[in-house]
Amino acid sequence: MIIQFLGNDSAHNPSSRTCDAYRLDGLTRMDELSAAGREIAARHSGCTVLFSLDDLPQALYTSGHARLSSNLDAVSEADLGQLPPECFENGQYLGYTTTKAEFAPCLRILLRQADALSFEALCAHGLTLDDAALEHWLAYQAKPLMLIDQPMLALAAPVEQPWQALAAFPNGYFESDLDPAQNCALARHLQQTHGYTLMGVGASYLGFTRAEAPDAAQAARVAADLCALYNVPAEQHEVRLDALRAGIEGRSHLWVRYVE
Repeated sequence: MIIQFLGNDSAHNPSSRTCDAYRLDGLTRMDELSAAGREIAARHSGCTVLFSLDDLPQALYTSGHARLSSNLDAVSEADLGQLPPECFENGQYLGYTTTKAEFAPCLRILLRQADALSFEALCAHGLTLDDAALEHWLAYQAKPLMLIDQPMLALAAPVEQPWQALAAFPNGYFESDLDPAQNCALARHLQQTHGYTLMGVGASYLGFTRAEAPDAAQAARVAADLCALYNVPAEQHEVRLDALRAGIEGRSHLWVRYVE
């Protein structure tokens, strides 16, 4: 697999120049992706690596709009005094991010938005998972590389928790989607409740990994949460729960669709 360093000011960097990016190509196995993550993390102490997943061009497009609609670049007056001179022109803040120093204010904004969001609030958003979407999900769970659009990007995000890395690649722009703060809260819930670590984001999916593949009981608990997230009606609950559990059990990766 080829790993190419792009820096923070390359074209199509969804972090808006606040994080270093890498270009990856030639991925043939999921363990290669894990190895690439470790290699990149070793070069960036204190950073979490976040990969792009499905439909990179669309993910970049919606990420830019999601960043604007969520006001993640709205640096406060208090933050301005901490920014380097290159963020200003004639004494005035440029009004958009251009440096790594601006990641921290963006992260604070996202965390503040996600802070009060419970898992129940995410379920109330109204996502659903129809038969076609379930079939696609089951296929991606069975063959995870099918989901990943190559070449792909990797971002080195200076965060304390993996779920916070979504500040580098916020997504969820359309009204029916979970927005960046909701995706952040969902990733936090899956980490704290089920032991899944956020590893990627695409145009439609979040990606997670787990240190150990879940057994049947653990998979059933995750499946129950996904049924709640997708507002599965009572008459379909048992069938959907069994299908989701089967797709989760024994696999250390988890794809979660965040769009309608």
